[in-house]
Amino acid sequence: MKKILKFIGFLVAIVIFFYIFDAALMLWQLTPITTASKYNNVMTLRWHDQHLIEHFPGKIPSDAENTRFYYRAGFLQGGSSIELRVKMPTNFVEEVLATYKQKAKAVFNGAEKLDRGTSNPDMLPKWTFLTFPPDENEISGTYSLLPKDFKILLLSSEPYKSNPTDWNHGKATGISISRQRREIIYWAEDW
Repeated sequence: MKKILKFIGFLVAIVIFFYIFDAALMLWQLTPITTASKYNNVMTLRWHDQHLIEHFPGKIPSDAENTRFYYRAGFLQGGSSIELRVKMPTNFVEEVLATYKQKAKAVFNGAEKLDRGTSNPDMLPKWTFLTFPPDENEISGTYSLLPKDFKILLLSSEPYKSNPTDWNHGKATGISISRQRREIIYWAEDW
């Protein structure tokens, strides 16, 4: 009888260990990374689909100011999201805008209300930008993406399945640029 109780105790200990390990893993997965110094690590080791981030800089430019970074790994049915927001010299901003405006699948203006229905084949999933908190947005309280001075360039978007109107899951990538602020937000989502 003592052997059976020891064995049951051992099994209970193993089950408890795995529950604790699983909870720690879930907490680790759900905690966003917002430290810009971890950018290179996330880009090379943690982001799962390199195709979605090929427009991101290989490393944060040395002349970048006010750098903000956000990365959240996907977990179960929760999506992954990554953003890099930098303030750059005017000529760099103009060069990026000229390069990617030609490649954009669609261009939206900040503060523009979008068609989020099934009639929107160029689905733009971004309602909010995690590196651009609401207290910096002068148009708070609306369903705007970013302030009016931003251009949102949708570089690619695709639904999870081949049905172009089924956007329950999908992938999208793009760049948001403000000439006035000299800011660029590189972003990608897989939800």
